[in-house]
Amino acid sequence: MIYLQRCCCCVDLRMGTIVVGILHILFNILTGVIVTLFGEMGHPDACQRLYIIFTMIHILSCVFLIIGSFRLRSSWMLFYILMTMIQILAFIILIIADVILRIWFWVIIIYALLIPVTLYFWLVAYSFYAALGGALFI
Repeated sequence: MIYLQRCCCCVDLRMGTIVVGILHILFNILTGVIVTLFGEMGHPDACQRLYIIFTMIHILSCVFLIIGSFRLRSSWMLFYILMTMIQILAFIILIIADVILRIWFWVIIIYALLIPVTLYFWLVAYSFYAALGGALFI
């Protein structure tokens, strides 16, 4: 498994993990607002409601990540690590579904661009989790 020593080659892993948590919260709020406003012209269907619920749970996991980074507790960070793995899997499933259903081309491109960014965020958090002595499962 690849472990990072620093975030973005120059930032300490602890500070990088806190920044990752904050950026992921901002990203989740932005995408939640976009889905709520533009999904089915303001009336979200069941899939969009599930996405909103998942986004709220992921925001909670980001808060746990930030708290765990401040307190140096690896157990608090585990929820974020698991939720982000699920999010990456969901992006892959959404790309496949959007290709099959021929949904907006730009949505597929955005999902494809978000996978490496989310994967890097996960790798930063997992590296700090491992550095704190968390149980390695990958």
